[in-house]
Amino acid sequence: MNKLISLKKLSKIVNGVLIGNNIKILNFSINSKKIKKNCIFIAINGRKFDGHSFIKEAIQNGALAILVNKFFNVNISQIIVFDTILALGKLGLWKRTQFNNSVIGITGSSGKTSVKEMTISILKKKYKIIFTKKNMNNHIGVPLTLLNIKNKYQCAVIEIGGNQINDIAYTSSLVKPNIALINNISESHLQGFKSLNNIIQCKSNIFNYLTNKGTAIFNYDDNNQKKILKNLINKCNILTFSLYNKKTNFFTKNIKILSNKITFTLISPIGEILIKLFLIGGGIHNISNALASAALSFSVGCSLNEIAYGLKYFRPIQGRMYPIIIDNNKLIINDTYNANPHSVNIAINILKNFTGTKILVIGDMLELGIYTLFYHKKIKNLIVQTNIDYIFSFGKYSKYLTEGNINAKHFLSKKKLVNQLFLIIKKLKNYTILFKGSRNNKMEILINILLEKLKCY
Repeated sequence: MNKLISLKKLSKIVNGVLIGNNIKILNFSINSKKIKKNCIFIAINGRKFDGHSFIKEAIQNGALAILVNKFFNVNISQIIVFDTILALGKLGLWKRTQFNNSVIGITGSSGKTSVKEMTISILKKKYKIIFTKKNMNNHIGVPLTLLNIKNKYQCAVIEIGGNQINDIAYTSSLVKPNIALINNISESHLQGFKSLNNIIQCKSNIFNYLTNKGTAIFNYDDNNQKKILKNLINKCNILTFSLYNKKTNFFTKNIKILSNKITFTLISPIGEILIKLFLIGGGIHNISNALASAALSFSVGCSLNEIAYGLKYFRPIQGRMYPIIIDNNKLIINDTYNANPHSVNIAINILKNFTGTKILVIGDMLELGIYTLFYHKKIKNLIVQTNIDYIFSFGKYSKYLTEGNINAKHFLSKKKLVNQLFLIIKKLKNYTILFKGSRNNKMEILINILLEKLKCY
């Protein structure tokens, strides 16, 4: 249970000015509709909404105090700060410094959510844990998660995302992980990071905030991480993992990838064990993600049996290679959560291994800045070399993925795309459709439209 804290103490933590009574607070909220008992409302000025516009609603819903960036004429106490987002970060850091147990920090260009969920699947069988929920991996979501940390939890698993140069450094400075992982490094969010070298540098910032005697975990198959590894030798504990390199701490043998299951033998510092992953479509990247989660779980005391058991019961995440079974030999794969060149490459290589008719429905890869056209054309060349039967694209840049390909067509209307897709698949007895695109494409809308049509057919 959270402890009550006085507004006077809170104001010191956030370097703010307290106006009103020095009451005690138990809970924190940035959502005016979700006000708990003894709650302070933090008015965040976000991309879409300014929380200061919802102060009256927060008070009506029971807020006992507000944290704001200017004075408001209200009848409850208020703490005034220069920047409420930075104040939220300071509060998160304050809670983190009170936590005495292990904190795992996970970042990477792709797959970090899958690694987080695999790790959670393992750890929750052994420990009481707290973890990042949904997509709360940014400068607002992370401190909100930290605010819920209590010492009754034996471990915290925090996902750290970023799309600008200082994002990883700032958020890692709040998390201060005992164990840190960069799952992989590739070209993503180039509009903010500007170059791959900047991405490497920024992702490596997570290790700058490792606590004393912390552990850094490296994907030895990722060449972009090897420069970072050299700089950390003798500075912290280091664990490495690889699909095949036997010099690493965690590696594999006897890999078997089937349509609905992956098996392999995990080799670790404490022995070896058979791992089973029940994932439709397979994908070698899932084995790499499993190795990462095994290394993380080992670092907080899990046995091989506990690792194998947790991975056995891991299931796909909505929006990330998530299978929707329509009928025998009829499958939709929802990979619409996000897209960058690396993750699109993985998705295409998974799709091409299915039997029957293979259909790719693809949207724009966003936040690539000046590299946007280059990477869309690069993916187009990859698609041409595959055996994918139909490629439908939707968006501003995805036309460069499909132009000049007789099996491909670009659409300006979501409805027309789905209608064309439906006309094709209603004649088929065996098909797999993969939907992929960056978050702002909202490609899941296409899936919902298609599912409605299939329901009525």
